[in-house]
Amino acid sequence: MIKYMNLTAVALALVMLAGCQTLRPVANSQDRFDDKYQLSSHAYYYFSAAQLKLKQGDVNEAIWLLEQATQNDPQSSYLKLEMANLFLIKKDENSALKLVEEVLSSEPENVQALTLAGGIYQKQNKLDQALAAYEKVIEKRPADQNIYLLIGRIYWNKNDLENAERIFHRMTVDLPDSYAAFYFYGKVLAARGKLESAETALLKSLELEPSLEEPRQELLRIYKTQNQNAKITQVYKSILAYDPENYKAAFGLADHYRELDQKSLSLQILNELGQRVTTDSNIVTSLFEMYVETKQYKQALWALEGMLKAAPDNSDLHYLAGIACDGLERDDQALRHLVKVRPDSKFYDNAVVHSALLYHDMGKIDRAIQVVRNALTHEPGNTDYYLYLGSFYEELERYDEALKVLQEGLAKDNQNARLQFRLGVVYDKMGRRQNSISAIKAVLRLTPNDAEALNYLGYTYADMGINLDEAETLIQTALKIKPDDGYITDSMGWVYFKRGQYGQALKWLNKAVELVPDDPVILEHIGDVYLKMDSQEKALNYYERSLKKKEKDRKELEDKIRALKVR
Repeated sequence: MIKYMNLTAVALALVMLAGCQTLRPVANSQDRFDDKYQLSSHAYYYFSAAQLKLKQGDVNEAIWLLEQATQNDPQSSYLKLEMANLFLIKKDENSALKLVEEVLSSEPENVQALTLAGGIYQKQNKLDQALAAYEKVIEKRPADQNIYLLIGRIYWNKNDLENAERIFHRMTVDLPDSYAAFYFYGKVLAARGKLESAETALLKSLELEPSLEEPRQELLRIYKTQNQNAKITQVYKSILAYDPENYKAAFGLADHYRELDQKSLSLQILNELGQRVTTDSNIVTSLFEMYVETKQYKQALWALEGMLKAAPDNSDLHYLAGIACDGLERDDQALRHLVKVRPDSKFYDNAVVHSALLYHDMGKIDRAIQVVRNALTHEPGNTDYYLYLGSFYEELERYDEALKVLQEGLAKDNQNARLQFRLGVVYDKMGRRQNSISAIKAVLRLTPNDAEALNYLGYTYADMGINLDEAETLIQTALKIKPDDGYITDSMGWVYFKRGQYGQALKWLNKAVELVPDDPVILEHIGDVYLKMDSQEKALNYYERSLKKKEKDRKELEDKIRALKVR
């Protein structure tokens, strides 16, 4: 069938807390320097050669040379850990871990080996073993901030907030000048509902580094929970004092004033943003990310209307306002905004298409056509416009006009597979099936893995009762691309029907109707199979179910039903 942070020094830790990949910690450079010069002369020779190969990018040869060095100095943990590092470069974690565990068997307190082991265990999701290794490192190096952050991240991701609190609290004790320590300690405390202690820790983080935004964002969450409006206002103002271009904070403060019914202060902020929007596109981006992308359309529209008072002709604002109104199902209001998006706007194409589709959904297809026609006078080379126009004319069954528009589009871009496909569909609806077949073949020359085109051609052959083996191959290929597509599955059933293999046809068509319940064409196909199998009662049942769902082209189906009823 055919279907129509500003925390620069701890940015790594923030990424980790968000769940990104573990990064392998680097062993203490002084330890590595000292150990290197304790090698035997022969081992040092191979070690030096390995370093040279590594600089040349030959990791495999470097590993082989380190193996020779290890044979000359088999007790050197330094060489084994260097080799483990190279295995990690190759992403061979098992070989690296074998060497690290070999070192730990004789030197269980080796900090470099423990750190490497922790990283490997973590990447292999052996979190308890990773934690055990990292906790030993902390005992040896209580001033190592990175290890604290690694352990804290694991506990955080495991939702073991009690141990995360223990680790970050200890970090604040061992590293009392670390703003990262107090930030993460406060974050965990807030997650555990210890809001007063969390506030104290976060304020300490800001005392150590006043320009940070992340502790302030955490404080905002706390204060909003507690409805501490004065503190909320203070935090927003402090963010903007350090970063006047933090537009999300500006929108947040405006929204806060609105909630407090301080409309004049809210509008003052929005007016200032509106005056700056033409010279700073980040304002629009921030608004989009805060409200439109998250589908908070009422807040978006409130902010946009406030900004439009200062910039009534700004296309970007009108476009976003149109999107927000559409999200609120205010179609007429959406259209009033979208029509004000000028051709020089980066959103013009989207506004045109969005307007046309709104008119289409309102049943005003002629208005949709007019919108796209007007846009073509500004952008005559935009082939998407021809595609939409063709589809609109096709829906109105004005096939000659659809054909003309699609051919005009292809004259501008003869490699456009979407235009070519639509052309094939229109030819088919005009009864010009050979032209349709040629057009769909052209699509497959341009995009050989187009499942829709493969299915269209296969079904066309099947429906015409020709090239049934080729039809089956085409549809099988389409099913490999979209194995659970009910319409392609129906096409396979139709191939078997045309071959007279009604049992196989019924198997495929029953699967199709499971995938697309109550589709009138599939239901009619099942009725056709039962009719051929002389199950007239079942055939009538499926025909009647199909007729209830069918909106047009009903006469042939009605004739089938009438013929069965008079038998």
